[in-house]
Amino acid sequence: MKKGLKNSIAALLLVIIFFLGYIRETSFLILNTVINNYPFPYNASYVSPPNFLYSFNNQTLIAVKWGLTFGFSVIFFLMSFILINFYFKNKNFNKITSWAYLFLVGVSFLIALLGIIMGSFDETYALSRFFIGLAQSPLVPLVLVVLFYFKNKVEIEEINP
Repeated sequence: MKKGLKNSIAALLLVIIFFLGYIRETSFLILNTVINNYPFPYNASYVSPPNFLYSFNNQTLIAVKWGLTFGFSVIFFLMSFILINFYFKNKNFNKITSWAYLFLVGVSFLIALLGIIMGSFDETYALSRFFIGLAQSPLVPLVLVVLFYFKNKVEIEEINP
Protein backbone atom coordinates (compact mmCIF):
# COMPACT_ATOMS: atom_id res chain seq x y z
CA MET A 1 0.00 0.00 0.00
CA LYS A 2 1.26 3.46 -0.83
CA LYS A 3 2.54 5.43 2.15
CA GLY A 4 0.25 8.42 1.46
CA LEU A 5 -2.85 6.23 1.36
CA LYS A 6 -1.76 4.37 4.48
CA ASN A 7 -1.23 7.66 6.35
CA SER A 8 -4.61 8.96 5.18
CA ILE A 9 -6.43 5.85 6.36
CA ALA A 10 -4.63 5.97 9.72
CA ALA A 11 -5.55 9.65 10.08
CA LEU A 12 -9.17 8.82 9.24
CA LEU A 13 -9.18 6.10 11.90
CA LEU A 14 -7.85 8.62 14.44
CA VAL A 15 -10.56 11.10 13.46
CA ILE A 16 -13.19 8.38 13.94
CA ILE A 17 -11.72 7.60 17.37
CA PHE A 18 -11.90 11.29 18.33
CA PHE A 19 -15.49 11.47 17.03
CA LEU A 20 -16.37 8.41 19.13
CA GLY A 21 -14.85 10.23 22.10
CA TYR A 22 -17.16 13.16 21.47
CA ILE A 23 -20.19 10.88 21.18
CA ARG A 24 -19.21 9.11 24.40
CA GLU A 25 -18.68 12.33 26.33
CA THR A 26 -21.94 13.87 25.12
CA SER A 27 -23.90 10.68 25.87
CA PHE A 28 -22.66 10.58 29.44
CA LEU A 29 -23.26 14.29 29.98
CA ILE A 30 -26.83 13.86 28.74
CA LEU A 31 -27.42 10.88 31.05
CA ASN A 32 -25.92 12.75 34.01
CA THR A 33 -28.16 15.73 33.24
CA VAL A 34 -31.27 13.57 33.46
CA ILE A 35 -30.08 11.59 36.51
CA ASN A 36 -29.12 14.73 38.46
CA ASN A 37 -31.90 16.90 37.01
CA TYR A 38 -29.47 19.58 35.85
CA PRO A 39 -30.95 22.58 34.04
CA PHE A 40 -30.20 23.10 30.34
CA PRO A 41 -27.61 24.14 29.13
CA TYR A 42 -25.41 21.92 31.22
CA ASN A 43 -22.33 21.45 29.05
CA ALA A 44 -20.32 22.86 26.18
CA SER A 45 -21.99 20.63 23.58
CA TYR A 46 -25.43 22.17 24.26
CA VAL A 47 -27.29 18.99 23.40
CA SER A 48 -30.55 18.78 25.28
CA PRO A 49 -31.60 15.36 26.55
CA PRO A 50 -34.26 13.57 24.53
CA ASN A 51 -37.62 13.56 26.32
CA PHE A 52 -37.86 9.76 26.49
CA LEU A 53 -34.91 9.62 28.92
CA TYR A 54 -37.03 11.39 31.54
CA SER A 55 -39.44 8.42 31.57
CA PHE A 56 -36.76 6.13 33.05
CA ASN A 57 -35.92 5.97 36.74
CA ASN A 58 -32.41 6.73 37.95
CA GLN A 59 -31.55 3.06 38.54
CA THR A 60 -32.28 2.26 34.90
CA LEU A 61 -30.24 5.23 33.69
CA ILE A 62 -27.32 4.24 35.91
CA ALA A 63 -27.53 0.70 34.49
CA VAL A 64 -27.44 2.23 30.99
CA LYS A 65 -24.32 4.19 32.00
CA TRP A 66 -22.64 0.94 33.16
CA GLY A 67 -23.56 -0.73 29.87
CA LEU A 68 -22.23 2.21 27.89
CA THR A 69 -19.04 2.20 29.96
CA PHE A 70 -18.43 -1.42 29.03
CA GLY A 71 -19.48 -0.86 25.40
CA PHE A 72 -17.33 2.21 24.84
CA SER A 73 -14.34 0.51 26.49
CA VAL A 74 -14.65 -2.37 24.03
CA ILE A 75 -15.17 -0.04 21.06
CA PHE A 76 -12.13 2.08 21.93
CA PHE A 77 -9.99 -1.02 22.40
CA LEU A 78 -11.12 -2.46 19.05
CA MET A 79 -10.60 0.83 17.19
CA SER A 80 -7.15 1.26 18.75
CA PHE A 81 -6.21 -2.32 17.94
CA ILE A 82 -7.40 -1.92 14.34
CA LEU A 83 -5.44 1.33 13.98
CA ILE A 84 -2.22 -0.08 15.47
CA ASN A 85 -2.47 -3.32 13.52
CA PHE A 86 -3.25 -1.53 10.26
CA TYR A 87 -0.52 1.08 10.50
CA PHE A 88 2.33 -0.87 12.07
CA LYS A 89 1.62 -4.56 11.34
CA ASN A 90 3.68 -5.46 14.42
CA LYS A 91 2.50 -8.25 16.73
CA ASN A 92 4.43 -6.81 19.66
CA PHE A 93 2.63 -3.50 19.25
CA ASN A 94 -0.68 -5.38 19.11
CA LYS A 95 0.22 -7.13 22.37
CA ILE A 96 1.22 -3.86 24.03
CA THR A 97 -2.07 -2.30 22.94
CA SER A 98 -4.03 -5.23 24.35
CA TRP A 99 -2.07 -5.17 27.61
CA ALA A 100 -2.53 -1.41 27.96
CA TYR A 101 -6.31 -1.73 27.78
CA LEU A 102 -6.33 -4.81 30.01
CA PHE A 103 -4.25 -2.88 32.55
CA LEU A 104 -6.59 0.13 32.54
CA VAL A 105 -9.75 -1.96 32.88
CA GLY A 106 -8.14 -4.27 35.43
CA VAL A 107 -6.88 -1.46 37.66
CA SER A 108 -10.26 0.26 37.47
CA PHE A 109 -12.02 -2.97 38.41
CA LEU A 110 -9.63 -3.73 41.29
CA ILE A 111 -9.95 -0.23 42.75
CA ALA A 112 -13.75 -0.42 42.55
CA LEU A 113 -13.76 -3.91 44.06
CA LEU A 114 -11.48 -2.76 46.87
CA GLY A 115 -13.84 0.13 47.56
CA ILE A 116 -16.84 -2.20 47.67
CA ILE A 117 -15.09 -4.70 49.95
CA MET A 118 -13.96 -1.96 52.33
CA GLY A 119 -17.37 -0.29 52.28
CA SER A 120 -15.95 2.91 50.82
CA PHE A 121 -16.90 2.76 47.15
CA ASP A 122 -17.66 6.49 47.13
CA GLU A 123 -14.05 7.23 48.09
CA THR A 124 -12.55 4.93 45.43
CA TYR A 125 -15.02 5.76 42.65
CA ALA A 126 -13.13 8.79 41.33
CA LEU A 127 -9.87 6.88 40.92
CA SER A 128 -11.62 3.87 39.40
CA ARG A 129 -13.50 6.20 37.07
CA PHE A 130 -10.22 7.85 36.04
CA PHE A 131 -8.70 4.56 34.84
CA ILE A 132 -11.81 3.35 33.00
CA GLY A 133 -12.15 6.85 31.54
CA LEU A 134 -8.70 6.50 29.98
CA ALA A 135 -9.82 3.26 28.33
CA GLN A 136 -12.72 5.23 26.81
CA SER A 137 -10.77 8.15 25.47
CA PRO A 138 -8.82 8.98 22.32
CA LEU A 139 -5.76 9.66 24.49
CA VAL A 140 -4.61 6.02 24.70
CA PRO A 141 -4.59 5.31 20.95
CA LEU A 142 -2.97 8.68 20.27
CA VAL A 143 -0.18 8.05 22.78
CA LEU A 144 0.33 4.49 21.52
CA VAL A 145 0.58 5.62 17.89
CA VAL A 146 3.12 8.29 18.77
CA LEU A 147 5.20 5.91 20.91
CA PHE A 148 5.15 3.14 18.32
CA TYR A 149 5.91 5.58 15.50
CA PHE A 150 9.04 6.87 17.23
CA LYS A 151 10.09 3.38 18.31
CA ASN A 152 9.89 2.28 14.67
CA LYS A 153 11.81 5.35 13.56
CA VAL A 154 14.62 4.71 16.07
CA GLU A 155 14.85 1.04 15.03
CA ILE A 156 15.05 1.98 11.34
CA GLU A 157 17.77 4.57 12.06
CA GLU A 158 19.76 1.97 14.04
CA ILE A 159 19.60 -0.43 11.09
CA ASN A 160 20.34 2.25 8.47
CA PRO A 161 22.52 4.91 10.18
